[in-house]
Amino acid sequence: MRLRPIEPWEAPAHRLALEALAVAALCALFLWPFRLYGFDLVDEGTQLAQIERVLAGERPYIDFETGYTPGYFAVHSWLLDAGDGTIVGIRTFGVLLQSVIVGGLWATVRAWGGAQLASAIAILYVAFLLPASLATGAPFNIPYPGWLVAPVALAVQVMVSRVSGRRIRRRDLVLFASGAVAGLAFSAKPNAGLLVLAGAALALSPAWSPNRRADRVLSAVLRISAVVATAILLAPGWNQGYLIPLFLPVALAAARAGPSFDDGDPAIRQLLALAVGFVMVVAPWVLPLLSEIGIAGLMADVLLLDGGVVDAYLLPFEYPAWSTLALAVGGVAAHVARTRAAVLPAIAVASLVAATVLAYPIGPRLAAENALLWLGPIVVTLGLIDREALRTWPRERAALIFLSIYGLQLFPRPDSVHVAMGGPPLALGAALLWRRYRRRWRMAVGEGASAWLPRVAFVAVLVLAVGRVAPTWGARLTQPTVALALGPRAPVVVVEPQATRYARAADLLSEIERRTEPAEAIFAFPDLAALGFLSGRAQPYHYLYFVPGRPDRVGEDRAVRRLEEVAPHLVITCPPQVEAFRGATSYFSQLGLAVERAYAPAAEVDGCAVRTRRSD
Repeated sequence: MRLRPIEPWEAPAHRLALEALAVAALCALFLWPFRLYGFDLVDEGTQLAQIERVLAGERPYIDFETGYTPGYFAVHSWLLDAGDGTIVGIRTFGVLLQSVIVGGLWATVRAWGGAQLASAIAILYVAFLLPASLATGAPFNIPYPGWLVAPVALAVQVMVSRVSGRRIRRRDLVLFASGAVAGLAFSAKPNAGLLVLAGAALALSPAWSPNRRADRVLSAVLRISAVVATAILLAPGWNQGYLIPLFLPVALAAARAGPSFDDGDPAIRQLLALAVGFVMVVAPWVLPLLSEIGIAGLMADVLLLDGGVVDAYLLPFEYPAWSTLALAVGGVAAHVARTRAAVLPAIAVASLVAATVLAYPIGPRLAAENALLWLGPIVVTLGLIDREALRTWPRERAALIFLSIYGLQLFPRPDSVHVAMGGPPLALGAALLWRRYRRRWRMAVGEGASAWLPRVAFVAVLVLAVGRVAPTWGARLTQPTVALALGPRAPVVVVEPQATRYARAADLLSEIERRTEPAEAIFAFPDLAALGFLSGRAQPYHYLYFVPGRPDRVGEDRAVRRLEEVAPHLVITCPPQVEAFRGATSYFSQLGLAVERAYAPAAEVDGCAVRTRRSD
């Protein structure tokens, strides 16, 4: 059985654009009920406090610590201003951005794999990667920079896939654009931008010529560097389960990225086009920043290479539910036994059903999140072990190689939100793999006998999606809601049973408004910078949140000095709201002592201490 190349469906551009626009509109309609629902006091509140400071003229890294780059703040400070200082502009942008991502993903898969596959991928993406909670709201509303990078990563994946393995017009321009888009990603989230650039470079390697010595050398250097750099990056997590899901896919991608085409452009020319595009976007803001904070500051504060982030946020990579593991093991076994044409698609459908049935002990949400963490490694592994398919479909190989590198953005926090922010390239990779084995299934059992497989799979997708979203969205649309007393900057609602979760925040805001004037500063420890944003009070500190280890001891001394300089009238200390901040009180003991010396307890609100300056 020989495979023939599958070329993308050449649809009229206007038709594909109209279809994608319709999908995006449906997605926006579906997500709209959670646009102004709930509020995340930790992540969302902290980021809004930082965005507000940029809007007021302050500078990231110089005036306050952050892990995000100026492009992120440029977009969101404009949105905050457009919303008159409220969250409405940012929240609306979040819904529209996710709708554009879904429409673009649908159009990409539609062109490569057909309307039914594109619809299934879009439905799964919205149901499982854009979840919502009746308690806290929807993560897609939180202004994470990863949401800005998601469509950028998909665009670069598609562009380098088009370049790889065939001659196209204006190849240099496409590569230049890929580098520029990677630069935009870096300008919003440094680690993701570097992974986009590195993934693009490695994905180009198979398109180089094995007959050119320079191409072979550059390919070897690039592939070895990818493996070594990944090993160094993941070194703190070797005993945390990162070897199989993140390192091995990169090693496999490097093994499959050898030069294999004789008519491509020289490797150095392609890499230069990619690098020039990246540098032209990044240099205008990096060079001025470099002159202020120096190389050491750039490495530690922008690239986050000082180890503090990993030490503070490292989580183990959990092993998958056995139904997910069965898909991987069964796929590899089918490949080794050379029966993959008739076995693997059936295994995939059976695993979807099994994941639903077997989710009972831990619940469907945890089972889905557990499975999604391993979807990327499974897709890359099954996609790259097949030499025959890789020779036949070079575009698919390039897309999977890119995905192996971009999947590293799960380190050091493998959770559902980071899976979602890397979702578009992952969804495209899964679609391409399914397309490959669906075609093999047809070739093995015949066109007529194979017609039932896509239909059964699509029904399974619908059942899974409805089961995932129905409880949350049904309650949102049918239960009465109440407006939260979080101030005019956050005009949000929740269903009535969840309103009590926000009572402490509302009471703390009342204390702030009663005890301070609008022009006065406050200090919140360790993770409630949201109180300053919601109340409109200043927080002129370098550090707005305190994860044990970030800031380090030097940073803690700086925080103590700054607190003494500002001398705010009010200090609020609360138990940590989320797991990452646990232990902050004991770790930042010097800061705690400084607060106790200078501030006397004035009130207690549900475990939180409201303190006023003793000198007052």
